[in-house]
Amino acid sequence: MLIAFFNIIHWKELLYFIFLLFLFKFCFLYGCGFKTTLSFLDLSILSLSTTFIIGTGYLTNYYKRKQGKKNVFPLDKIKASILFFSISGISLGVLLSFKISKPYYSFIFLCCLIATLIYANNTKKKTFLNSIGRAFLKPFIILVVLWFDAPINLNTSQWDLFFKLQSIAIVYVIISFLSNFYREIIIDINQINYDYARKNTTLPVILGRKRAKNTALIIVVIVSIIILYFSITYIKNKILLLAIFFLGTVPELFIIYLLINASSSNNYKFLYKVSNVAYLLAIFSVPIVTYYFKYVIK
Repeated sequence: MLIAFFNIIHWKELLYFIFLLFLFKFCFLYGCGFKTTLSFLDLSILSLSTTFIIGTGYLTNYYKRKQGKKNVFPLDKIKASILFFSISGISLGVLLSFKISKPYYSFIFLCCLIATLIYANNTKKKTFLNSIGRAFLKPFIILVVLWFDAPINLNTSQWDLFFKLQSIAIVYVIISFLSNFYREIIIDINQINYDYARKNTTLPVILGRKRAKNTALIIVVIVSIIILYFSITYIKNKILLLAIFFLGTVPELFIIYLLINASSSNNYKFLYKVSNVAYLLAIFSVPIVTYYFKYVIK
């Protein structure tokens, strides 16, 4: 039963989200010597608060979808968990707001919780807009957290470095959104028969399998072009350029090849696994790029 509960709140995604927050904090802020608004303890509180709020959304959506149906987890316990997650998320957010002497930030956490509950309550079926929302949400939250944890007392050279790193972070957020979006399309193509039966309005249901596949292909090509352009334009060190090429461009080119030749359910399942590996490799490039802009560029 505990495993079922963790699956409901998408615990792997939540842990991955926390990992990304600390990775971006360490690479783009702390690792560059910036003094920031949040300490690592503050970021831990913020991560837990955000995780509880996101978890509240997953639990609420599960509760709304499973009413009157057979469930792997009792709905009365889900209801109690929603209350616990909501109170925990708000309490930690209020605690952090007062800890950093900005109590008015408490309203941000309250608004985020209300928006999450409204969204979860009104999302009973999979739709094209839901796919865009899921693809956009986590990268956007990471970017907001970076702005939330902005450096303080910077000199001129530090401002220049921070501007470059912030620009890189925005590029990563764009790539992350597009990558998440085409991965959502790949999942929906593989589940198109199920979505037809449930009357879900996903992109493959709206456009058809072939057009949805072509849409995903266009997005992957765009991601590949962005990575290649960024690497050639900003990375002048040949060794680091080669590393970025193999961590970013090569996996995307392999995905393009697999997507062009995908036709069966097993093909799409394998393609989704490869896209997850490609996403992970892109994350590994973050410390490399940060190192380059901090130590190599003079």
